[in-house]
Amino acid sequence: MKHPLKKALVFLLPLIALTLVACEEEDPRGLAEQPYERTEFLLGTVANIKVYNEGKEPAMDKAFERVADLDERFAMQNPDSEISEVNRQAGISPVEVTDEVFYVMEKALAYAEESNGSFDPTIGVVTSLWNIGQENAAVPEQEELDAALELVDYNLIELDEENQTIFLQEEGMILDLGAIAKGYITDEAARVLVEEGVNTAIVDLGGDIVVVGNSTRGVDQPWNVGIQNPYGGRGEILGLVPISDKAIVTSGIYERTFEEDGEHYHHLMDTETGFPIINNISGLSIIADNATDADALANIAFSLGVEDGLDYINNLDGVDVIYITNDSKVYASDNIVEDVNISDDDFEKVD
Repeated sequence: MKHPLKKALVFLLPLIALTLVACEEEDPRGLAEQPYERTEFLLGTVANIKVYNEGKEPAMDKAFERVADLDERFAMQNPDSEISEVNRQAGISPVEVTDEVFYVMEKALAYAEESNGSFDPTIGVVTSLWNIGQENAAVPEQEELDAALELVDYNLIELDEENQTIFLQEEGMILDLGAIAKGYITDEAARVLVEEGVNTAIVDLGGDIVVVGNSTRGVDQPWNVGIQNPYGGRGEILGLVPISDKAIVTSGIYERTFEEDGEHYHHLMDTETGFPIINNISGLSIIADNATDADALANIAFSLGVEDGLDYINNLDGVDVIYITNDSKVYASDNIVEDVNISDDDFEKVD
């Protein structure tokens, strides 16, 4: 059953707030009085890490080093990245890549097959025409889009596991792993922290969030993850969801946009039309065991729309979704709807 949570709501801001309450009793985890916190601009966004364990501040250095290293490998905008080399060699020859890039490519292909191409890592030839998020963003000519769409086909990606190579079979194809790589990099930052002995932390790479362990309120208390109230200031939330050792990834029509001739365009592309997806969704949040899967699933769930998206997510183990629609409603998947704690008196949960 679909579960709408009503409010006069237009757009969901691209923020997720984490509500933290100071630990009042002695905690065996060895938490610091104040978290160690660091923010950098990476992956084309604001990357923030908070570590709550006493004496573990150096772990953040290693986590950020890992993020920067992976960013250099995956970024399409970096001419020296492995992805850029794969794109340059499209239709020419396979390119040997590192374990990390090959792994993410395998995951991306699996999700492309599962979604029948609504998630397609070869969408780069289309997104490169739009340039959304750049100063030169513009609506492409239809002839350009038609030609580009001929090259959007995940079936034309050839993976050689033995030689660990990626080959785009047609010249002009452009691989874009942005819809899954940021999630993987977020997971890797969290993994490095855990390897360094951190058991209580938050990794937030531009809205791709992984929470490590339980909250500072107690060893058995989950983090309260809040969905930003679009009518409030930054950090003002409309509801809470409790999670521990989980990832939450948001996506929506508000993140990267531009306006042309009075029309607004967002970055979530329809792989069949080459235009931004048109549906009744302002934004959504996917909760999963890791950010790699959550990243890809957010794109699939958006493309499916609310009804089909809820059906899809409800049939996945360990995955939940919260939708925000343009017609002022919030929908949650079956496993989490009872956990969504609406804190604003204007909200009403409806079965």
